[in-house]
Amino acid sequence: MTDSGHGRGPTNIRNVVTDSTVHYLVQIGVLNGELHLTVPPRAEEPRTPLGLAEERLARSLLYQWRAEADAWDMADPEPLAVRWVHSRTALGPGADLGGRGDRVGTMAGALLGLDRRRLLILGGAGAGKTTLAVLLTLELLARRLTRGEDVPVPVLLSLESWDAERVNFHDWLIARITEDHPGLPRVDGLHPARRLVSERRLLPVLDSLDELPEHRRIAVLGALGRQLGQEGGVVLICRTEPYRELVATQRDVLRVDSAIEALPLDPADVASYLHRARQPSRAAQWAPLLAELRSAPDGPVSRALSTPLMVWLLRRGYERAPAEPGELLDRGRFATAWQVEQHLLDRIVPASFPPLPPAPDRLHPPRRWEPERARAWLSFLARLMNRQETAELAWWRLFGAPLPRVLAAPALIAVGIALSLLFDLLLRSVAGSRHPFGLGTGVGLGVALAGAVRMAGQAWFGDETPTPRRRADPLRFARALRSAGRDGRLGRAWRLTVVIGGPPVILALGVFQFLAPATEGIALVGAALLAAYLMIVLAAPSDTVDAATPDALLRSERTSVLMTTVVLAPLLGVGVGLMDWSRAQNYRYAQADWTYALATWCGAGATFLLLSPWSRWLLARCSLALAGRLPWPLMTFLRDAHRAGLLQRTAGTYRFRNLRLQQHLAAKPGSGASAGPGGAGIPAPRAPDAADPLAPTSLPPASTWRGLTVRREPGSYLLSGRVRTVVLAHWGPIGALLGLHLVRTTVTGTWDRPASWSPMIALPALGVLVTLIGLLPRRRIELHVTDTFVAALRGRHRCRYEWRDVDEVAVRRVHVRGRDVRTHGIQVRLRPGAPLPPARYRGKDGWYLVQSTGTGRALPSDLAQALAELSGGRWRP
Repeated sequence: MTDSGHGRGPTNIRNVVTDSTVHYLVQIGVLNGELHLTVPPRAEEPRTPLGLAEERLARSLLYQWRAEADAWDMADPEPLAVRWVHSRTALGPGADLGGRGDRVGTMAGALLGLDRRRLLILGGAGAGKTTLAVLLTLELLARRLTRGEDVPVPVLLSLESWDAERVNFHDWLIARITEDHPGLPRVDGLHPARRLVSERRLLPVLDSLDELPEHRRIAVLGALGRQLGQEGGVVLICRTEPYRELVATQRDVLRVDSAIEALPLDPADVASYLHRARQPSRAAQWAPLLAELRSAPDGPVSRALSTPLMVWLLRRGYERAPAEPGELLDRGRFATAWQVEQHLLDRIVPASFPPLPPAPDRLHPPRRWEPERARAWLSFLARLMNRQETAELAWWRLFGAPLPRVLAAPALIAVGIALSLLFDLLLRSVAGSRHPFGLGTGVGLGVALAGAVRMAGQAWFGDETPTPRRRADPLRFARALRSAGRDGRLGRAWRLTVVIGGPPVILALGVFQFLAPATEGIALVGAALLAAYLMIVLAAPSDTVDAATPDALLRSERTSVLMTTVVLAPLLGVGVGLMDWSRAQNYRYAQADWTYALATWCGAGATFLLLSPWSRWLLARCSLALAGRLPWPLMTFLRDAHRAGLLQRTAGTYRFRNLRLQQHLAAKPGSGASAGPGGAGIPAPRAPDAADPLAPTSLPPASTWRGLTVRREPGSYLLSGRVRTVVLAHWGPIGALLGLHLVRTTVTGTWDRPASWSPMIALPALGVLVTLIGLLPRRRIELHVTDTFVAALRGRHRCRYEWRDVDEVAVRRVHVRGRDVRTHGIQVRLRPGAPLPPARYRGKDGWYLVQSTGTGRALPSDLAQALAELSGGRWRP
């Protein structure tokens, strides 16, 4: 609108309304002249069901990543100017998409102009790669929804949940869209994810490639190159050095159209950004620091603020009074960039939880957390994650902390005794007659039957049993059964036999019981088999992609516990009741007593409840909260830390915003162990130490290792001798039996009898005896490494792998049929189509055992050197 002023001609008023429907037009003031109203026609709504589903998905993603951008302080109208240049080192000749991160619209337009829309984003730790990916995602979504451009829907995902060696990329993408967005409108009665993927209506934006193990990075790049097709687009995010190493050693990698790499921030750009971002009332406090950035580009402050992560830490840490950013200019305290970085990392937690009341108009305002306690809680979580060697913060892994494990048995005893008193009161109040075997025996029978059903689930899924379970949906039973078959750790023949042959057997038992009602035990056997069959479905472990949030995954596990308690436990009780009824048909003087069936229900329900992942989570949460390690409302605290920008959320787990922040919080105060001097990224690995059991080359030569001898020749290495074997695999079943016995002893009310506790001594004694017996014989072992093969002998069993059939060789945890046997060993990952060894050597995730190394991961230095030299680059220390 232009106004010529009073007495200077007519006023021309022009109103342009876009993307709207005009209901009222109000003009305030005196109208002198013409009125021009232009209403461009609004883009028509999609008419096809697939188009409607595509728009719904785009809007859902827009809301999700807009909230994430707000939490990470990305919603700045003038963001930080991160400079991106064309990376010829990683790609070679290609389209130049370089630009500035504050002009993401130009970069998005250039991306859409590429033939295949394949972009590689590189940079150091904390360089802003994920931030650029989120901004690109928001820009593409805005172009589609507000400007009506025909662009694919960008879907930002973490690669950690994709097993590229087992799952096709398109199948994984379809599963992620289906699980994360189940409410999309159906197309021809089906979820539209498959149509959207097959018709190239999605643009995958894939993060966290550098956080995968090296063999998984290779598998991801190779699978993307083969499975994307000629027209498939993708945006891939990785740190620079890991990607360059992969490109230098691998041929089968993804071909992209353009690669951009982040440059260190220019101090003048940082000063301009901070000048815009600061509060006007605090201009005087920020002035000395801004002047230092402009005048001393090589100073410690300028070098520390070379990454967006550090700039974000500075802005968040000093945005409120009385914080003084000028204190960073004290060269006595901050003589190096590393000291500046450490100080900024120290300030971020108190700045993220200020002692200020939240805005009253927020729908879900965060709670007020004491900064010092919040720092202690986050430090405990970071140390636990480091101890578990993971970057994912999962609520079901809290049970791995030392305190819950120590309190597991006492808590199980206390809760079991309380349940026994409750069961006794309930059963005596409804008992019509005294059962000849006693109601306590019925509770014990329920415990035994539930334990057998749980063991069936453990045998099916192996080590995945402690993980949370997917939400039970009776309307999708066939789909859940297929998923259970896919996740099973048994052989394919066994899985097919159970899945296909189970229902006919159960149905035949039911028909036989109906035709011969006087036959005892048939109904109980059928009920137990059906319960085991349903347990395989209900106990199927959830991938983290099965839930959009950790809270949803926790609700799914609670639903599974409820289903096992109100479906499987009554089913076992009905089987026992029918057995009693059959006995009454055979012996006419006997009378069926359904109270015994109710007692069985109680025992089975207590077993399913007390030994579930949800009960372990409850124990971990309560014990760690009582000890002050974590807050009582833990999930609320994690949500608030996510809103504050400290955590990011990937499906069902959290992770720290940057690995540098996790390492800093995990370090002891004052240790300075979170990073090396002057480093702005992930700390450099320390030198191997002879006392470090994780260092793969920390032991002396093999001639002094466990009495073994070595013969080294050109192109050959032979390690041989006789050793005693430490047997540990039996301790897992013994622990499960101990837990089951604790449940049985307590809930049956026999906890006051000394004889009931004798198995608590007998079972551990049996475990010690088996371990000692395993130490008696000295078994012959050999490990032969040449430039063409690696072979091993252990007792009477021998294996051999040709290097041409091997992709990688490394020291890993040993799994036998999907179960962790608590030892380590040298293992190989075979190429597709390679000959497979016997079943005893088959491990987990495509790895196969060569030779066990015992409870530690350490190898003799000359053995590690031989594997590195003779394997042709396949050795992964």
